[in-house]
Amino acid sequence: MSDAATAAANTLRAKQKPLKDKYRAEPSSALVTLSSSGNLDPTSTSLTCSLSTGAAIRKVAGLHKAAGGEGFDASGELCSGDMLLESLVACFGVTVRAVATSLGIPLQGGTIIVEGDLDFRGTMGVKDPEGNAVPVGFKKIRLIVRLEVDEEHQSKAEKLIELSERYCVVLQTLKGVEVETKLGHVGQARPDARSENGTSENPKEESANGRDVPANEDVIRLN
Repeated sequence: MSDAATAAANTLRAKQKPLKDKYRAEPSSALVTLSSSGNLDPTSTSLTCSLSTGAAIRKVAGLHKAAGGEGFDASGELCSGDMLLESLVACFGVTVRAVATSLGIPLQGGTIIVEGDLDFRGTMGVKDPEGNAVPVGFKKIRLIVRLEVDEEHQSKAEKLIELSERYCVVLQTLKGVEVETKLGHVGQARPDARSENGTSENPKEESANGRDVPANEDVIRLN
């Protein structure tokens, strides 16, 4: 490990050590609720949901302050957990507007709020007082929908939410999907060894499963 890498690792450990010590002594202090919200603008002519983040268009992910990060106000870096909740707000908000349009329900406005409870002991490898590993990830996510609908269409609100839940891609994904992780390349960056049409120029580079990969020993596939 280079001197710079060693220094960076030591800096991170120094930031995280007091947090880990605190989480061991006070487990409840590791419980943090992240939240995100978005507005359904009735003046918009497109089916959109405006996120209330105040962040720049270009987003950079970083560690949450509870994991040793600097925080958005100091570094401009967003916690990926916040970004996950934002994606749910955005997807559900757009889906609500699309379904409302299909059902003929004029929305006069609305707000989508998502809150997620996260125990940072899990991602930081801090065990509970009994010595058991703490689960990594959100313990619970709450989706709160506030809609401004005229009296004539209020009776359709529950159906609107039911259908929006059914057709919201991010919500249905969070309810359970297998995520497959593969290590595609280890080594220095190099030009993609593919032709313009996206296929390998060398038939011998075709893999057994039909996908072409550069014939290079730096490429590692995990099955």
